[in-house]
Amino acid sequence: MIRLKWWSARRGDIDAIVAQVGFNIAQMIIPVFLLAPAGVPVAFSISRMLPGYALGFVAGSFGLCFLAVRLAKREDRANVTAHVYGNNVPAIIAYTLSIMLPEYLRTQDPIEAWRMGAAAVIWTGVIKLAAAPFAAIIQRKIPQAASMTVFGAAMYSYLALVLLQRVFDQPVVGLVALAIIMVSVAGVPFTRHRIPPFVVAWLIPLMFGIALGYAKPVWPGLRLETPWVLSLEPVRALVAVLAYLSVIAPMAMYQVLQDIASVTGASAVGDVYDARSVLCCDGLGTLLCGVAGSTVTPVVYALHPPYKQLGARSGYAFWTAVVFLLIVASGLSFFFAQLFPWAILSAIIVFITVGVGTTTLRRVDPKYTAAVLIGFVLPAGAVVSVSITSALPALGLSPSALTVQAALNRSIYWTSVQALGNGFLFLVLIVSAVITELINRSFSRAAVWCAIAAAFSWLGLMHSAVMRWGAQPQFAAGWLCSAIIVYSVRWWF
Repeated sequence: MIRLKWWSARRGDIDAIVAQVGFNIAQMIIPVFLLAPAGVPVAFSISRMLPGYALGFVAGSFGLCFLAVRLAKREDRANVTAHVYGNNVPAIIAYTLSIMLPEYLRTQDPIEAWRMGAAAVIWTGVIKLAAAPFAAIIQRKIPQAASMTVFGAAMYSYLALVLLQRVFDQPVVGLVALAIIMVSVAGVPFTRHRIPPFVVAWLIPLMFGIALGYAKPVWPGLRLETPWVLSLEPVRALVAVLAYLSVIAPMAMYQVLQDIASVTGASAVGDVYDARSVLCCDGLGTLLCGVAGSTVTPVVYALHPPYKQLGARSGYAFWTAVVFLLIVASGLSFFFAQLFPWAILSAIIVFITVGVGTTTLRRVDPKYTAAVLIGFVLPAGAVVSVSITSALPALGLSPSALTVQAALNRSIYWTSVQALGNGFLFLVLIVSAVITELINRSFSRAAVWCAIAAAFSWLGLMHSAVMRWGAQPQFAAGWLCSAIIVYSVRWWF
């Protein structure tokens, strides 16, 4: 039997630790930047919305490290790679702009916005834990092309389009970072030592940013900070936040599918994990994040193959959690976040989304390309909705004002945009699943997916900003008609 030191760190582990700590610190701060223009104090966001993420991240990372060590011992080999864990940017943006921002605009109370965001994270963890025992069934019943399309659409379309423009927040810094990303995407290694692209795309543009005065990190000094917020407010908000289940449920389902896709990707390179165990680790970590007061939800990244190729094993998952916890506990979260200004962070996210899009296209059979392409287009409504919703408060306007909605309806068909954007991940899943089943000539299954869409529309899980009985009757009727059409196609042959 091998003598496995799961706490050790090799060159591949060290590269992975640097990348993972950087990703998590940089992306964790996104809610602070998104809510600041609306008037939410930065100091409040940093003290309430962020620290609790460390507790859930540590729990989830340790769990995934344990699974890797157990697998290595069971198969008597040392080259097992732990799953990659980190914050989920699509969920961060969705919960911030579709839950916390509307609550703050409605109440002008940052505490109300925070408690609703943390409650949404708790429900996300509950959904993941509830889905864990059924991971195999989910994997079997949802067509792979549909699940991969949801995974790709959330990252490649929604995330990239929402943040891509911030690459040019500072043209010189952004273009330098983008140039490095282009070199990496082309498969050209950085020096003969093969320095990780993340490190190069971060440090070189950062030097330009500091020289140009774009990045101005300020040392705040060390101070002890607990990785949680001692408050029952997120728990008390669990019932109230159910009104936003149309936002929470699709994002939670997307994360479940991403976890399953991560397990599938790990199996393809020789690390065969139990999807139920991986989902449990993620669900527990997410639940702890919300209970500890964080509005940031974690997820298992579908980056197992590249991390394995990098040489990362099980130790990086342990040490990443330890280093991240030390940074948060020492009060340096915001300082390190200042080292990732928007121009750099956006370029790094572009690098990730390109990898996700490529992975989606490679894993999907070419005959299902139509389903993938349509799925990549559907998030356009969510992108426009997020952009308008975040811009209006900066102009002193409320998205709920009747005059504002009337003007938007005359200019960009605002009602239609919202219908397309609300619950868009469920929409992507159902449309891509229907196309996949039709390609397979499974007309009954295609009709069932349309019926599911009708139920989701009636309950407000799709095409509706809030969940309620009879939320979108016209959409429900439309999907029922669609079910009849796709089912009756079988008699046309």
